Amino acid sequence: MSWVSPDDVINSWVGSNPPTDAPRLQLWIDRAERLVRRRVPDLQARIDAEMELIPLSSDLLETTKDVVAAMVTEVFKNPDGKRSIQSASGPLSESTTFGGENPGKLLIMPDQHDLLAGINPGEGFTVDLIGGHVAPLRTDLVGWL
Repeated sequence: MSWVSPDDVINSWVGSNPPTDAPRLQLWIDRAERLVRRRVPDLQARIDAEMELIPLSSDLLETTKDVVAAMVTEVFKNPDGKRSIQSASGPLSESTTFGGENPGKLLIMPDQHDLLAGINPGEGFTVDLIGGHVAPLRTDLVGWL
């Protein structure tokens, strides 16, 4: 089952030259979804559980679609994987530099992974090292407080 369709990628395209080859888009969507499933193995079960609670809507499913579409968009924006492109004509020149460590490569970025895995970066937590332990009330200290 695919979360994203070629139309989802095309409709979310920002910029010029949106892709038009639906079979090629589906190929890359399938690759992106396989990568996401490997990195977040419980994702489908969590989507299914959310859909049981709210049958017509799943925020996690929509977030998954956003992430997969963004992953595929990065590949199609820079299919040759070039770091930068420069062109000149007489006194005029133009330069484009692509960001990221692997431009044009199919990647799930750490913040995208955190979104799908349910990790809130920077959120504090505590660990109870003695689970279920309740310290007895010390009555010998009454009066000292």
